[in-house]
Amino acid sequence: MHASCTACGASFAREPGFYLGSIYINYGVTVIVTGALYAALVVGAGVSARTALATCLAVAVGLPVAFFRHARSLLLALDGTVNHRQSPGAASGASPPDDLAGLAADDGRAGCAMGVALALVLLFGLGMAVATIVWSAGNPDGAADAVDLR
Repeated sequence: MHASCTACGASFAREPGFYLGSIYINYGVTVIVTGALYAALVVGAGVSARTALATCLAVAVGLPVAFFRHARSLLLALDGTVNHRQSPGAASGASPPDDLAGLAADDGRAGCAMGVALALVLLFGLGMAVATIVWSAGNPDGAADAVDLR
């Protein structure tokens, strides 16, 4: 990762452990994508559960590697919206970078708010994955059955 933004010069340096939050974003995206992919393959395309599971396993290994930099960028963007305030240099007349000026102001408070948001995303993704697995356990051949709601 670059030390600073090439366009505005804002520093990407944060407190130790700040970028740990990007792991949770990456994990949440991976859970949601693989859960939706499994459901789409089994229910939508009629693929066998075993083939769908193998495909999702490959995606679950490759997606976090490919999405790593984007997860860090999303964490910075989330930090910028939660923790956005005027930089100290603005009061002294120095020209601050536009939207990235207050990113490093209070990582602790911003991390708390981001933790809540990330927990909600993870709970939703895990719920979808569990629902898909429970549903597919009842249909081991991957065939979609009509549901009688009477």
